[in-house]
Formats: sequence, structure tokens, C-alpha cells
Amino acid sequence: MSWQIRILYTLILFVAWSVLIYFYVDYSLSTPQRTVNVQVEIKPGASTSEIGQVLKKQHLIRNEWLFRAYTWYTGKSKGLQAGVYEIPPDADLDRILEMVTSGSQNAVTIPEGYTLEQIADHLEKKTNISKEEFIQAAEKKEYDHDFLQDLPDDPARRYRLEGYLFPSTYNIPKSAKAEKVIGMMLEQFEQKMEEYNVQTILKQRNMSVDDWVNVASIVEREARVKKEFPKISGVIYNRLEIGQRLQVDATVRYGLMKQKAPLTFEDLKKETPYNTYRNKGLPPGAISNPGEKALLAALKPEKHKYLYYVTKKDGSGEHYFAETFDKHKEFNAKSKKTRAQQNGE
Repeated sequence: MSWQIRILYTLILFVAWSVLIYFYVDYSLSTPQRTVNVQVEIKPGASTSEIGQVLKKQHLIRNEWLFRAYTWYTGKSKGLQAGVYEIPPDADLDRILEMVTSGSQNAVTIPEGYTLEQIADHLEKKTNISKEEFIQAAEKKEYDHDFLQDLPDDPARRYRLEGYLFPSTYNIPKSAKAEKVIGMMLEQFEQKMEEYNVQTILKQRNMSVDDWVNVASIVEREARVKKEFPKISGVIYNRLEIGQRLQVDATVRYGLMKQKAPLTFEDLKKETPYNTYRNKGLPPGAISNPGEKALLAALKPEKHKYLYYVTKKDGSGEHYFAETFDKHKEFNAKSKKTRAQQNGE
């Protein structure tokens, strides 16, 4: 075989392999067909590799390695922003990258422990959605999620969806309506339930989703230090088990709509459905929208015998925990002494 023919064969093979590689890369970078919006969460600090894994898991890309290479080649690997994104069915990879790197949407962070009304206030400042519009949308029963089917129809409950609006950073289209935003929050809540196999664990504990969310909302409001979440959760369950009133200030505040003002002894005596100083058991509904750590603490509480806790008032945000009321009184006195010393009294 002459050298000219060898060169021709080599060129043909090179072109053939180049075409195959081109089509493979093009196919791998194209997004699989879909007919519905897909919600994805990019967590703060996530690497390009981790983002690629998330997109592949949600069937938005086919190859995470080529995704990393493509974002590097296009210069967008350093511009990917954390948050929750609603990806439409017609979005290709370039559109997806544009969504997670551009300002075409409002990035709104909902803090953990916000009430529904606080979320509505926050969105009114950050988006075109009014507070009234959001609250009205939250009372609708059109949201199709299994975990909402058994919500108690209790007239004492302030807001039906209180507790289920998952706190996160949401990238909200500027033309989005309140129902759309609520749908994004409920979808995130559902994804967390699936991630932690919540339904199976609650079934084993003979516990409803609503009671679990209720406990988590109290933990979120009561604890200031996240490492104490499981311990405070354990106190709540211990009290519920023996029929002891929860006597939680955060529930009283919610009932009186006094989120920041200090409570008085008269406040603790006022009759509201959420006053756990007067009423046994859990309040009629959640008192906040808990974050991931509070939900996990309510799902897997710390096992102990504590029935009481009081803040140390030393600036740490931590609590003293006690098994007996006498010990609790001792810690309470210690806490008051610490506060007096700090105030120079």
C-alpha cells in the first residue's frame, strides 16, 4: 500500500472519529426532553462538579463531566449562583446556565423561622407580589402535594400553609405570581421529605406530617444555637409524652402576634389557641416555617430525660437543661444572676 493511500485512510479515520466525537459531545450537552418545569437547588458553596451531579439527577443534562468542561470553556464556571431555580421544559444548557448566572430573576432569600406574614412582607419588598396577594394565595387549596392532603381543617389555625413554605434562596421570575412562588417553596419542602425518607420514619413513629412540622416550627423559634435543636426537640417530645404543657414563649408570641416585644405575665394568661401555657399539646398549627436543621431535629430528636430549659443569658444563646423543676429553678436563678452581672446591677 502506497504512502498516499495510508495518509488518505488516516484522514478518513480522523474525520470519522471527529464526527462521532462531535455528535457524542453535542448529544451529551443537549438536555433530555421533558414536558414540565423542573426545580433544582444549588446549595451555597457547591462546586461545578456538585452542580453537574444535581442537574444530571434531575435529568437536565446527560454527562456531568462534559458539563464541567463546557462551563469552564464558556467561562461560566465561576459565575454559578446558589439558589432554587425553576427550569422550563424548553430550556437548553445555555439557557440553564444563563438562568443561574444572570440577573434575569429576583434572588430572594427567605430566612429560616420566618412566619407566613413575614415572608409576605419580605416578598412585597423584593418582588412585585403584594403582601395581601401572597397571603390570599397561601389560603388556596389548589396545591397538589400529597403531604397537604391530610392537613387538619381547624378554624383555630391561623394559616393553612404555615410551616410548609421551605426557607431558601429562590430565583423568582420577575413576572411570577404568588401562586408560583408558593409552588416553588412547597416543591422544595417535598424534595426535603423525599431526601430524608420522612414518610417512612413518621409512619414508624405513628406521627402525622403536620405534627412533625409543628414541632419543628417550635424548635426553630425556641433555639438560638443550631447544635441545641435536637435537644430542645427532645424536651418537647418528653413533655408531650407525659401530658405536660409545653409552656413555650414562642407559641404565645405567635398567638398574640408579638414576635419581638417582651412577654409579660399578663400575656401568658391570655386565651389564644396558641397559648401553650394554658392549653395542653401542640398548638393548632405551626408557628413558623422551619429550616432543614429544625425539621431534622423534629424528625430525630435527642433522647434524654430533660423537661425544662432556660437561656443562660451569657451571650452564647445556649440553654441550661434540667430533668426536675427544682433544678430548673436553680438554673433560672443562675441565669438571672448572669444577666444582672452583665447589666452591671
